[in-house]
Amino acid sequence: MTKIISDNVNGEPININFGLTLRTPPGCLPFTTDAFLLSAYISRPAGTFVRAAELGAGSGAVSLLTVCRGTADTVTAFEVQPELYEALCQNIEENGYSDRITPVAADIRELTPSIYAGQFDLVFSNPPYLRPGTGLSSSSRVSDICRREVLGGIREFTACAAMLLRYGGMFYAVYRPERIVTLLRALSDVGLELKIMTYVYPDANSTPSLVLVGARRGGGEGARITAPLFIYKDVLSEDGCREETDVFREIYEKGCFPEGYVLR
Repeated sequence: MTKIISDNVNGEPININFGLTLRTPPGCLPFTTDAFLLSAYISRPAGTFVRAAELGAGSGAVSLLTVCRGTADTVTAFEVQPELYEALCQNIEENGYSDRITPVAADIRELTPSIYAGQFDLVFSNPPYLRPGTGLSSSSRVSDICRREVLGGIREFTACAAMLLRYGGMFYAVYRPERIVTLLRALSDVGLELKIMTYVYPDANSTPSLVLVGARRGGGEGARITAPLFIYKDVLSEDGCREETDVFREIYEKGCFPEGYVLR
């Protein structure tokens, strides 16, 4: 993870942004920059009513931010892990979005096409990014499943997204740059055409730590690679701390990317 925006203690709710609070089960992944940037990267498509779905919703941070921003009118939030699903339901209710976010306890590999196929304008996900047996293991089984391709990898997530989307619908994801080839191949194989991509760097002297992508179901050729997003300035502030860039601070304050990073 790039940076923890907020953390929770003993399962107590934390403030994430825009007056929203989030409970995360002890030992599970906290609210991070990955989730926040994904929610800010999603563009509302044209249409009077926008239906969205989140694959692997976790505790519901991205779904909550998406409806709060008005990017989607409703979100169906799929989560397979019981501990996270319970937190997801609680967070939806406590934030007053039970009428707009529907939690579904389900494995995204087993969703029924006759019920869900072509029903959504937007699908978004922060999918597992580590292959089983790679990287540092976590003491939390729940966190390990969030990070590792135990219950499905990027191919399963892109296949599910393609099934859920209407023709012309958009899939947004945040992933790891070192696996960009795998991601792009997985998108192309299921008919999701890359439309926009942004690399995220800790600072100008570092390699990218995240990549954000948007892909259209049935889209034609042609993608826009935006300017990179740097989280921190190269110089320290007067008190010796790392200072966030103006662009990152704007994203955090407004909850959306500047015009140059937005798909139109």
